[in-house]
Amino acid sequence: MLFPTLPLEIILSIADNLDKEKDISLLMRTSKRNYQLLLPFLYAHNLKKYGSRSALIWCVDHDNETGVKLFLELGADATKGSNPYYPDSKLLPNVPVGPLHFAKSDDMVRLLLDAGADVNDSPHQWGTPLHGAADRGDVSLAKFLLENGAHVDVPNANAATPLHIAAELGDLDMATLLLDTGADVNACGSFDINTYDIYEELNNHERRGTALHFALLRKEDTGLPMAKLLLDRGADLGRTDNDLATPLHIAARHCNQSTVKLVLDHGAAVNMRDRWGKTPLFGAVEQLESFGFPPGGIKRPDQDITKLLLDHGALANIRDDSGVTALFQTSHHKDSRIARLLLDYGAQANPLLGGDDSRSPLHEAVERGVEATVELLLSRGAQVDEKTGHGETCLHLVTDSSGPAITSLLLHHGAQVDRKDTSGFTALHRIVVRGHLTKQDLLLLKQGTLVKTVDSEAVLVDFGAHFRLIRLAIAKALLDYGSDFNIKDNKGKSAIDYAMENEESFRPDLFVGQGSG
Repeated sequence: MLFPTLPLEIILSIADNLDKEKDISLLMRTSKRNYQLLLPFLYAHNLKKYGSRSALIWCVDHDNETGVKLFLELGADATKGSNPYYPDSKLLPNVPVGPLHFAKSDDMVRLLLDAGADVNDSPHQWGTPLHGAADRGDVSLAKFLLENGAHVDVPNANAATPLHIAAELGDLDMATLLLDTGADVNACGSFDINTYDIYEELNNHERRGTALHFALLRKEDTGLPMAKLLLDRGADLGRTDNDLATPLHIAARHCNQSTVKLVLDHGAAVNMRDRWGKTPLFGAVEQLESFGFPPGGIKRPDQDITKLLLDHGALANIRDDSGVTALFQTSHHKDSRIARLLLDYGAQANPLLGGDDSRSPLHEAVERGVEATVELLLSRGAQVDEKTGHGETCLHLVTDSSGPAITSLLLHHGAQVDRKDTSGFTALHRIVVRGHLTKQDLLLLKQGTLVKTVDSEAVLVDFGAHFRLIRLAIAKALLDYGSDFNIKDNKGKSAIDYAMENEESFRPDLFVGQGSG
């Protein structure tokens, strides 16, 4: 006898002995009669085995009103059960939520509310169903929830209200509805800056602030209109996030010039400090970390935004909590234009970092090999023989990337060629040890023997020779300015003494007229 013609009692008996839902579903599909007979049985089986955790929420999520009604008639609890919800917003935690959060229509919401669901339920502080509607951008449903008692300003575990969700996602229509319904444009949640765990924040990528903070992290096409809306509705530009950053801090670092101007035109304070003592000016001049690129092709440093902030009264000499100034921050940029701009607006050329490794912008530019900035700083009065906390002058800090050009530039501006650091090293000691230069190298250079050019055809295919030639050229510049390779360091050793330890490194072929080639 085939399943479609078996007596109903036998079909129900077979189904009652099946444990897996997929097996009951296969039995249902044997005929239309069996489907209609076993559908309530399947729902009851699910309810008995899982409570309200799966099928009820599945029916709500798929807007299956018939299935929801059947579950409720069978005793399902509209206030219980939870399934994972995968939001678009980063402000919503990845925790399970209840049936009402999955509702996508007014009728489904009404059905669940009539069955006892709480319109302001926030399981695990995920947020209310209104947060879910904001996440999906469902303005109609959000309006219905508000008309049925949803509170517009309930914060979740991340201190985010529905308005935060709308601002973060750039949803102007949703934000307008929420504001029209009385949403607090300056809601910010609560946190204790003295106990807030910055490392936990970085690991979880969590930020807490006002809706405006999040709007300014959007791409320009949606971020700017949202910022305008929030500012027109009274967003407070003095409110800070959990890093003590104002909206101007965010805009200066993450937005285009038009958005920064908008914030400034609304009266933003330009010299407020964040958690690290940085003003918005730092955000405009600092290079972005490789993992921290903002959306929309934003690049930093930005000369136009820097000038805009300076024109609005940004102070060029403010130090952050590490003693760094904006000029120091720009001294290693490949382009010297922002450094020039800061100097034109009164930045001091010689601010030293505090601590053991006291350094100036000139030290930084020399070590990073930015010749244009080195020349600029020297022309504006930077002290060429200023020492770091380790007693190093700029000549000590010349590296392969700095090269002989910067060495000659420093010497031309009066750098004392044989100044010692705290270990007694002169610049010549340093280049001999780091470059493994030999006694023969020093003697040939002292005699005026020329070295080959770095871009010569023979050198282009020899990576080791390339860097050795740079070091030889640096040593030659020092010797040409009178450096004495017999000066002894704190250990009683001269540059010649160290050079004698490197004899196996001698490359006569790198000198003109010496060796092969």
